[in-house]
Amino acid sequence: MLLATVMTIVLSVSFKSVTDTQVTKLEEESQKALAAAESAIEVALKNNATATIGSGSLTSITGFEGSATIDSSTSKTFKTANILKDGGYTFYLGDYNLTTKAIGSSTTSPANQAITICFQSGTTNPALEITLVKSSGVKKYVIDVPSSSRITGATDASSSCIPDSTFGFSTDIPGGDIGADGQFLLVRPLYTSTRLLFSRSTTDFPVQGRTVSSQATSSTSTGVSKKVVLFQSYPQIPAEFFTTAF
Repeated sequence: MLLATVMTIVLSVSFKSVTDTQVTKLEEESQKALAAAESAIEVALKNNATATIGSGSLTSITGFEGSATIDSSTSKTFKTANILKDGGYTFYLGDYNLTTKAIGSSTTSPANQAITICFQSGTTNPALEITLVKSSGVKKYVIDVPSSSRITGATDASSSCIPDSTFGFSTDIPGGDIGADGQFLLVRPLYTSTRLLFSRSTTDFPVQGRTVSSQATSSTSTGVSKKVVLFQSYPQIPAEFFTTAF
């Protein structure tokens, strides 16, 4: 019994030691894989092209395989992250050129195609200040929730969002207002923060930024893999540029 007890203790200590070593190695490989994936993202964004781990400027990374790719797909809808109260989000109506920093003509074909902007409801409902910037001028809209008297002269939002019912309110920007020279919409939430959803019925929106997906997998027996997805929006114009302060 004494010998069995001693053997049990020795085996338990040995097993724990082996397990701790394996866990430490996995943690180390995991951190290295994450660093490799993030490095590939940086190179992909810098070159605006696919970056492969182990080649080009990433040749110094060894023991890992993978790449970072840029997704430039378009859609008729676009959701933002949470936008803080009195912040702003710049939504591009034309293609943004990364080299020249210029915005192309608005893609509102067919003519007079409206853009729906949805925003969320909550304990405190937000209101929206929307600035439409065109080559020919600037037009402002102020949208508040129905039955609210917070903003004199504001337009009531619709109490629904057809593209996504999780957004409580919506408003439409007429296609005739946007025209062919629309550059961007600057949307500023008032009273509280909110997410935004932009949608229209027919034509895909221009790309609003770059979505980079990067994955790095260890070539060792551990086979640790890390995947990182990052969205980098095109330049965001400060809301203060179009806000009057007294």
